[in-house]
Amino acid sequence: MATLNEIAKRAQVSVSTVSKFINNKGRFSPATEERIKEALVFFNYYGKETRSKKKVLNLNMIGLIIPDIENPFFSSLTKTLEMVFFRYGYSILLCNTESNLELESNFLQYLNNKGLDGLVLVPANSAERTLPFFATTPIILLDRRIDGLDFPFVSVNNYKGAQMAVSYLLQLGKKNIAFISTNKNNSASRERFNGYQSELSKHGVNLCEGLIVEGDFSYQSGYKAIDQLLENGEKFDAVFASNDLMALGAMERLKEKGFGIPEEVGIIGFDDIWLSKIVHPPLTTVRQPLHELCKTAAEILLSIKNKPTHQKIEKILEPELTIRGSC
Repeated sequence: MATLNEIAKRAQVSVSTVSKFINNKGRFSPATEERIKEALVFFNYYGKETRSKKKVLNLNMIGLIIPDIENPFFSSLTKTLEMVFFRYGYSILLCNTESNLELESNFLQYLNNKGLDGLVLVPANSAERTLPFFATTPIILLDRRIDGLDFPFVSVNNYKGAQMAVSYLLQLGKKNIAFISTNKNNSASRERFNGYQSELSKHGVNLCEGLIVEGDFSYQSGYKAIDQLLENGEKFDAVFASNDLMALGAMERLKEKGFGIPEEVGIIGFDDIWLSKIVHPPLTTVRQPLHELCKTAAEILLSIKNKPTHQKIEKILEPELTIRGSC
C-alpha cells in the first residue's frame, strides 16, 4: 500500500492534509479534495472513509461513474444528473473511468467507503464482472448494461434508434450504407449494430462486411474510419455512425476528400450532442431524451433507496430522429 507521503506528493498537498482528509477532519477546497481523491484511487488506498464527513457537510451524496467526461454526451449527462438530483436535495460525486475497467473497479471500491445514498453507474463496457458489495447503497445502471447482472437499468432504445436511422437513409434512396461501429463488448453498441443489420435485412439489403469499420466513440476514430472505408474499396453513399462524435469526424474527413455532404454521402449520428447543431452542414442524428433519461434514473434510484425491492426494474425510452442538413 502506498504511503501518505506518496499520496501527498501526487496530490500536491502536505502529509498532514492527506491524513486529515482520510480521517474526516477539517475542510478542503473542491480542487484539493479532488486531487486527494484522485491520488487515493491511483494508489488504490482506502482509509477511514466513513459517513461522518457527509454528516458534517450536511450533504446527501449520489455517486456517478461515467466512462468519458470529454465526450459531450457524457458531460451533458453529468450536468443534467447534477441538476435533477439537486432538485431532490442531493449532490453528485463524479468519477471518470476513461473506459478503463481497472480504474472503474478502483472507483467502485473507493465509493463503497463513502456512505453514499446511491450510485449511478455508466459502465466502461458490458463485460460480465463482479461489482463490490454495496450493503446499503442502491445502484442503477444507465445507458449500458453489465452482462450477467440484474441491476435496475435505464436506457434509450438503441436498437430502434439504429433502425430509424437506416430506414430514413433507405427512404432517401441510399443503397450502400456504411456503419462506423464500436467495440461490441458494450450493450449500446451491440444494439445499434443489430438495429442497423436488422433494418438492412428487412429491406432486402445484404450486409457488406467491407462497409463496417470499428471506431472507439471518438472524433478521431470517425475521421480514420473514412480512410478505412475508402481503402476497403466498397462504394458507399451514406454513413451511419454509432455516435455523433464519430459522425462528425467522418464528415470532416469526407469533406477533406472532396465528397459533397449530403449530395454524395449522407451522414447520420446518434446522441444529438450540442456540437451536432453547429457544424456545417448540421448533423442529422438519433436523439437521446437526455433529461428524461436522467430524471427516470434519479426517480428509480431514490425509489429503491426508500423502498428496496427485488423486482427487476428496467426502463427503455424512445429515441427520436432529428433531421438536419447532413442527409
